[in-house]
Amino acid sequence: MRVTLVSVLFILSSRYCVAQETGCFKTEADHTVSLETNIDLSKYDAFFVGEFHGVYGVPEVKLALIKYVNQHNGITDVFMEIGLSAAYLYNAYLATGDTTFITMPLLIYAYKKPEMEFWKQLYEYNKTLNHKITIRGMDFERVEFLRVLKMQMPVGKEKPAEIAATLSYIDTINVKRISYQDDIQDSIYEYILSHMKQHTDAYTQYYGANFKIVADIMFNVNTLRKFKFRNKTMYRNMMKQIEESDIKKFVTFNGMQHAMKSKGMLCGDLERTKAFKNKLADITMVCKNCYDYNGTFSHPGGNTWAFEAPYKKGTDMTDEYNKYFNNACKYTLLPSGASDRRQVRKFSDYIILMKDQPKF
Repeated sequence: MRVTLVSVLFILSSRYCVAQETGCFKTEADHTVSLETNIDLSKYDAFFVGEFHGVYGVPEVKLALIKYVNQHNGITDVFMEIGLSAAYLYNAYLATGDTTFITMPLLIYAYKKPEMEFWKQLYEYNKTLNHKITIRGMDFERVEFLRVLKMQMPVGKEKPAEIAATLSYIDTINVKRISYQDDIQDSIYEYILSHMKQHTDAYTQYYGANFKIVADIMFNVNTLRKFKFRNKTMYRNMMKQIEESDIKKFVTFNGMQHAMKSKGMLCGDLERTKAFKNKLADITMVCKNCYDYNGTFSHPGGNTWAFEAPYKKGTDMTDEYNKYFNNACKYTLLPSGASDRRQVRKFSDYIILMKDQPKF
């Protein structure tokens, strides 16, 4: 077979384009991970990142993405799948460096060492910024809501008689004895919410200027018992903050099951919102040979949705790993349009190829 100069140049050019169109998550000298890419992401104002909950490398991928969109897109608002009270405490930590804000009680996404390293490194990065990162919640409230309610209490102010008992309860309850794994937190939340609805004027008068924070948390309406309605409530919580704070750009990190583009799912509804239509990039993670939180070997084949939504048949991405995974990188960012398979191109706009992730 005769190989012409033109054909050689075409092959080289094609390979060069493929290389140019992928992104590299590379390990730096200080062991952090950074994203380098020639993909043009400047056209986006918003990024929806579908993540695995409980895979080792996710925290460092998140940090690399936050830094990248902050530096290249000017994004400072970071939504996460946490309650408004957890977001308040994470922001308090980023402002002070006081780890008790995220360990007393221990917040979600801070359970394991890689997750704590994420927050410590984000704190150090945030110190260098003139325009600081703001963590924003959207999900149901966990036990940490009690600490925030306590923090908002004005020092030395007399408690109105009709709410004094409940305020004392909030002030003295031991949150460490409340488990995330049962519904005690919801029962307490619903009890305080009911009391606050009955005596709104008294709580407003007592908390004063801080009542806005208290009301946002207590009137969230989303609880673990309303789990199946989370997409709707998370969308509402996001849009409320976007409108109130005039947010023009953001990145959000949510479990993979929320990343579907269909109507009624969080990503799909955000994509259909007028302000972000055609300006939102959907980025999802695929993991091959990875463990989950429990040490279970949950991702042996690199299938999509293999852990986050076992009810949905996954798409095998072995071909994408073989063709596009850059072994010089720790992880690879792939535009889904690079794949010749329709089901992969429909999956999301961009895919982060991860593999060989150990137990936490």
